[in-house]
Amino acid sequence: MNAALRQAVAKAHRQLERRIRAYLTERRLQVSCGKGCFACCSAWVVVGLAEAEYLWEALEAYQPEVLARTEAEGQKRLERIRREKHRPDFPTAYFLEANPCPLLTSDGACSVHPYRPLACRGLLTDLSPRYCAPGMVLGLRGREKAAYLGQLRSWHGPEHYLKVPWQFSERVAQKLWATEQRVRGFTVIGELVGLMYLLGQPDFREALQNGPAATQKVLRGRRLLGGSLGFGWVD
Repeated sequence: MNAALRQAVAKAHRQLERRIRAYLTERRLQVSCGKGCFACCSAWVVVGLAEAEYLWEALEAYQPEVLARTEAEGQKRLERIRREKHRPDFPTAYFLEANPCPLLTSDGACSVHPYRPLACRGLLTDLSPRYCAPGMVLGLRGREKAAYLGQLRSWHGPEHYLKVPWQFSERVAQKLWATEQRVRGFTVIGELVGLMYLLGQPDFREALQNGPAATQKVLRGRRLLGGSLGFGWVD
């Protein structure tokens, strides 16, 4: 991985953490997220290529067994992208399937917590983490639903998640994508685990070395570009 991109990813992570801490302190909010709380880890996580590469390198160096498990899952997810990339409701439907992230340990902790992507860092809540379970909010009825809705405040949204930290993560991610576009000449934006699988494939790694045309050709050949779910290309 290009050293400048590695530094840019680490800087973006630090920047987001500082912004979130400052916001929580200013609003006197206490998040309920913690180790062993992993209901949101069934989400379809979208990242830029640099963040996926940053995480892939960390796993290759320190946790090769987790990388192997992640790449095996990534191959399955790429197949789903090929089949369902034009289905606009897919990310929501996928979350409701409650597929666990392959980066989770057996006790529900994130095995790569220091290297986790911006999208994961920005998803926080100050309400009970039980609401984060796939389908939990949709299944609330009667008094339970009224109690849930009664806890929502102006700083929540979507649902019970904290609005501002999520907005911070989106802005920092967009800035990182722009940095990668300048340094690498392009970036690919797509699902995290699928991108990590590609990074372990010789044809994709060779294409990255050969530049944007070669990389785009590999992605087109694998039918991963386009659609509401498919990988996005920025150059």
